[in-house]
Amino acid sequence: MAVSRIRVLELRHAEVETSGAYSTALDELADVTTVRVWRECVPDKTAGYDAIIVMGGPMGVGDIDSIPWIASEIALLRHAVADDVPVWAVCLGSQLLAAALGAEVFRGEEPEIGVREVRLNTDGMADQVWKAVPSASFETVQWHFDTFALPDGATLLAGSAAYPNQLFRYGDSYGIQFHLEAGGTLIRRWLQGESRDEVEAAIGTAGVDHFGDDAAAAEAVTAPLSATVMRRWLTQVATHRPAG
Repeated sequence: MAVSRIRVLELRHAEVETSGAYSTALDELADVTTVRVWRECVPDKTAGYDAIIVMGGPMGVGDIDSIPWIASEIALLRHAVADDVPVWAVCLGSQLLAAALGAEVFRGEEPEIGVREVRLNTDGMADQVWKAVPSASFETVQWHFDTFALPDGATLLAGSAAYPNQLFRYGDSYGIQFHLEAGGTLIRRWLQGESRDEVEAAIGTAGVDHFGDDAAAAEAVTAPLSATVMRRWLTQVATHRPAG
């Protein structure tokens, strides 16, 4: 029997911060409603959705006093977890999910920007979604200044040399600090925005100049891997969602 399409709410924080390579699996299996939180109201309930995807953005949880939707989004994610609505949360999204679960979100000791290695631990290699990764380590895009403590009750699945908390699972929800979805084209678009100067100050002009090419080279691994893990997660969502 065919499985009905999965109703997904996408929370987007900047127009260029799209689902990227995740869209391959999303287009196959899901009907996605995108809410652009800077100009649309964040829903206060999860009714009508089987899952929520939370993308990245240049802001942070520390901006909660100056950006009103941050508190609204954290509240929605807290409701989602309580209502057993799975969340797939990327970069800023992972920090918002961690905050919703009661964990501290804070500025890291140094930015992690560029294509960097992420390594799955034993739990990551055994995870129903991430065990699809062909090897324990892979190169992927990183672009963050903030990080988070592991939420109580969450299982750590992966880390990097600079930041040990890169990927966690809480029930059927996942917080993903890295940008598996971002290839060369997307990175070049991001570097055309207001964040370029901040990135250049962090990694230098040469680092910025090579960033897009490095991300494009990593796509041979990250693009198919994005589709695979998203497909496995959506299948998991479909299997676990309530009937009716």
